[in-house]
Amino acid sequence: MDIKIKQLTTLDDFSACERLQIELVGGWERLVVPTAVLVTVRDSGGILLGAYDTDVVPPRLRGVLVDLVAEFSGQPAGITLLYGVSPDTRNRGIGRALRRAERRSARHAGIPLLHWETDPLRGVDAHIAFNRLGAVGTRYIRNRYGPLPDLTNGGLATDRITVEWWVDAPRVNAVVDAGIPPPHYRLGLNQMEVATKTRGVGNGVRQLIDFNSNPRSGTVLVEVPADFDRLLAAAPKLARDWRIKARNVFETFFTAGYLLTGFVHEAGRSFHLLERRRKAAVLEESS
Repeated sequence: MDIKIKQLTTLDDFSACERLQIELVGGWERLVVPTAVLVTVRDSGGILLGAYDTDVVPPRLRGVLVDLVAEFSGQPAGITLLYGVSPDTRNRGIGRALRRAERRSARHAGIPLLHWETDPLRGVDAHIAFNRLGAVGTRYIRNRYGPLPDLTNGGLATDRITVEWWVDAPRVNAVVDAGIPPPHYRLGLNQMEVATKTRGVGNGVRQLIDFNSNPRSGTVLVEVPADFDRLLAAAPKLARDWRIKARNVFETFFTAGYLLTGFVHEAGRSFHLLERRRKAAVLEESS
């Protein structure tokens, strides 16, 4: 599959974007950002990017990213309104390609910061944000958008972590431009403290039991489901239990001065990596 990233500018582009969104939300049309809104975003200086499969005629839209012009902590910023990749083309680098194109657009427009929210229980998005882009997670928000009934959210509360991507920070330049893995890749597991306690409940699924709110280490691991989408489909009550219990874990660590800086997958289990460090020091670290 040959993917080309291009600006979305025309009504045909926006109609294709609507169709892709309907695919992503499983037919819940009220959750779709319509063409009229996309036109307004375009005309107000927002970033609108599409990933087109050029191996078919006509080319087919497979991924989309839309940012609003915003302000964040007194800085010019872009905030992601819409981001998604068609289910049958995931895990092919399309999401990361869209983010890289977003960074180029932001730099061209003089925007130093891009930010979005990510579901703390979904590891794929966290891996891209923290390991592949050099972003950091800075706060936890309960039920950001209210319960949503679409395929992705399944009626659960939409808890989110705020992701900050400082597009010209030394950390980001090293990870994105130089291909240097984030610093936590050089840490051994013995240098990280697992703060959560979980137990297996069958079929590779685990349940969150408790956590240590006062770890000895400044680098902690917080376990999340290895495949939250599968868990949500197969055991929605257990998925809801994860959502409720994980809140206290993340809120405790963010309040104590930790930042989310990485994602670790080891022996079939997944963990967020949090560090108790100043954000400026994390962003300035280039190797």
